[in-house]
Amino acid sequence: MKQKQQDLWVIVVIYIVIAVAGFITYIKFQSSPYLESFLIADIVMTIVAFIFSLWNRNSSVYDAYWSVIPFYFVVGWIILEPATLTFWSGLTYLTLFIWSWRLTLNWARSWDGFQHEDWRYRNLATQTGQYYPIVNFLGIHLFPTCMVFLCMWPLFSIPAGGDVSKLLCVAGVAVATLGIYLEFISDNQLAAFRKLKTGKMLDKGIWAKCRHPNYLGEILFWLGMAICGISFGAAWYTLIGIVALTIMFIFVSIPMKEKHMLSRYPDFAKYRKEVPLIIPGF
Repeated sequence: MKQKQQDLWVIVVIYIVIAVAGFITYIKFQSSPYLESFLIADIVMTIVAFIFSLWNRNSSVYDAYWSVIPFYFVVGWIILEPATLTFWSGLTYLTLFIWSWRLTLNWARSWDGFQHEDWRYRNLATQTGQYYPIVNFLGIHLFPTCMVFLCMWPLFSIPAGGDVSKLLCVAGVAVATLGIYLEFISDNQLAAFRKLKTGKMLDKGIWAKCRHPNYLGEILFWLGMAICGISFGAAWYTLIGIVALTIMFIFVSIPMKEKHMLSRYPDFAKYRKEVPLIIPGF
C-alpha cells in the first residue's frame, strides 16, 4: 500500500507537469474561439504523457488522462471567459466535474501502482513486437486523446457565449447524470466484488442486467454533454464525437474485453447468452 501511495504522488506530479506544458503551449498558440489552440495544447500534453509512460516503462501513466483532460479544458474556459459562466453553463460544467473526479478517483482506487499495467497494453506489446512504440503512441495515447477531444467539441460552444435552450440543457444534464450514476454503481459493485477474491466473474447486481454497464454509463454521459453543447448552439456535426465513441465501444472495446473474459472465465459463454450486451434487460 505504501508503494502505491508513493506511485500515486508521482502520478500527481506528472499530471501537474502535463498541465503546465499544456498551459505554456496554449499561451504560445492562443487563438479564438480556442478550438485550434486547445487541440494543439492537447496533443502536446499527450506527447508529455507518452514521454512519462516511456520513462516509467508503463503506459498506464496515460490512463487518468481520459478523465482529467476535460476538467483542464473547462477550468481554462472559465479563466478565459468568466463572463460566460452562468447558471446553465455552470450546471453543465459541474456535471462534467463530477464525472471527471469520480472516474479519476475510481481509477486511483483500482490502480496498483507502477507494478501494474493494463492487460490490453501488454497484449499489444506482445502482438506488435518492435513496432510497439509506434502503436503505443498512436493507439494508446493519441487516439484516445482525439476521441475525447471530439466528444468535447460540442461543449466549445459554451465559452463562445450566446443563448441557451434551457429545456435542452436540462435534458442533457439529466442524461449525463444517469450515465454518471450507472458508472458509479457498476464500478462500486465491481470494486466490492474484487475484494472478495472469489476467482469468479461478477454476474450480480447491475451486471446481471447488462454485460457492460460501465460502458453504457460512459456513452450516456458523453451523449448528455453533446446535448448540452447543442443547447448552447453547437452545430450538429459536432456530434461526431459521441457517434465515434459509441462505435469504438461496440465494435472495438467490448469485443476485446469479451474475448479476454472468455479466456479467463469458463462461465462467461453462458453469461453472454443470458445477459444483454449493453442495453439493460429486466
